[in-house]
Amino acid sequence: MWARREKTIWVQGEDAAARYMKRNGCVVIARNLRLGMGEIDLLCREKKTGTIIVVEVKARLHAEDTRIQIDPTASITQAKKTKLRTLARAIKKQTEYRDSPIRIDVVSVIFTPKKRRPKQIKRYQSAVTET
Repeated sequence: MWARREKTIWVQGEDAAARYMKRNGCVVIARNLRLGMGEIDLLCREKKTGTIIVVEVKARLHAEDTRIQIDPTASITQAKKTKLRTLARAIKKQTEYRDSPIRIDVVSVIFTPKKRRPKQIKRYQSAVTET
């Protein structure tokens, strides 16, 4: 008999982020897309504009003490931003995305201690820019 394994907080965060992106006018093209230089959590296309969106998902459990609550996006280092830019450029080189605008968004997902439903989901559009 198979034992049901609980999903990790990261997988739950990606699930919640994918649902959020769909509810907000996007099509999820790929999840955990592995390229030679790294992985894209979610690759989406905005239905209205056709923009390709590289989505970095950051998921955390809500701290019991709200004075020490840290937004998950705070863990995006300069090195991570560089990697996301590199991944976005690699996607842009692919024939099917060559003529589409592209941007990098970050979706922050904070779960309650019971981890069943997100307490908060925030999307930071164009969180990482080409600089």
